[in-house]
Amino acid sequence: MIDIGVVLSSLIAQAPLVAIVIVVLYHILDKRIEKLERWVEKLDNKIESVRTELSGQIKSLARAFYSYSDTLIRFLSAKGLVAEPEAVLLRGALDALIPVARSKYYTEEIREKLLKLLRKEIKDYTWDDVAELEKIAEAIYKEYEATGREDLLDYYPKLRMYIAIIQGLLTRREMERREVTKQS
Repeated sequence: MIDIGVVLSSLIAQAPLVAIVIVVLYHILDKRIEKLERWVEKLDNKIESVRTELSGQIKSLARAFYSYSDTLIRFLSAKGLVAEPEAVLLRGALDALIPVARSKYYTEEIREKLLKLLRKEIKDYTWDDVAELEKIAEAIYKEYEATGREDLLDYYPKLRMYIAIIQGLLTRREMERREVTKQS
């Protein structure tokens, strides 16, 4: 038979050795965990740095794309290749798809201004109306950035396209007036 007293005295005799082994293992693991945590923190910092840089580059690329698109559409509109019927068609789509206002940038007041401007006759637009539409477009984009609402991101380029068409039509109208004035 097994003598329990002998087993217990043997375990008690080894307890200090076991405790020392546990302390040493804990110390080694603690150091490795600290080293791993520092490495992960450095990696997080690098990832955040790359994320920030990429975000800036993507925003810059988006601005360049919108600027190019706006200029091209405005030019085509001024040349008469995009005319009032296309503007009316796009205006109808914008009116039907107008996003719900929910927050601090794209407010209900701004939404009402947009509705009012979209329901205006194309021939009645002024440069002041264009400036107001541009402010509204920027409010919609800021709202998208703040909230991540996809409906705003979908709406924004369509509104920018409409603004560019109106700018082109206004430019064409001014060019035609100058021609009439020159001929008189």
